[in-house]
Amino acid sequence: MKKPSLPKKGKGPSIPETKREKKNPNINLDGTKFDFSGVPSPICSCTGVARVCYKWGASGWQSSCCTINISECPLPMSPTRPGARVAGRKMSNGAYFKLLLRLAAEGYDLSHPVDLKDHWARHGTNKFVTIK
Repeated sequence: MKKPSLPKKGKGPSIPETKREKKNPNINLDGTKFDFSGVPSPICSCTGVARVCYKWGASGWQSSCCTINISECPLPMSPTRPGARVAGRKMSNGAYFKLLLRLAAEGYDLSHPVDLKDHWARHGTNKFVTIK
């Protein structure tokens, strides 16, 4: 037997929502501040031609040429999801920041775009992501 659902709360006095902080492009690590706001969009050169990656979701990057079956630019549109592109290699913003920190520590000039060709994960979320 189904229980009756409780009435939904209408607009009225409630707990005020707190404002969320905007994401800060400055990262503080061991007392050293890193500002990644001027870093250009990453590229991927897996096809032999450097192509700029797409911004993926709220944060992160998606390759513009790596897919499960093909390598072309730009990624073709998904036949099942209007407005979406087919699945490709993706990297979360956290993984990208860790990569930037490592490259900066190795002396890489971050005023040039980072080629993600050799930095895609071989497992987890950065591998080939399939949209279902």
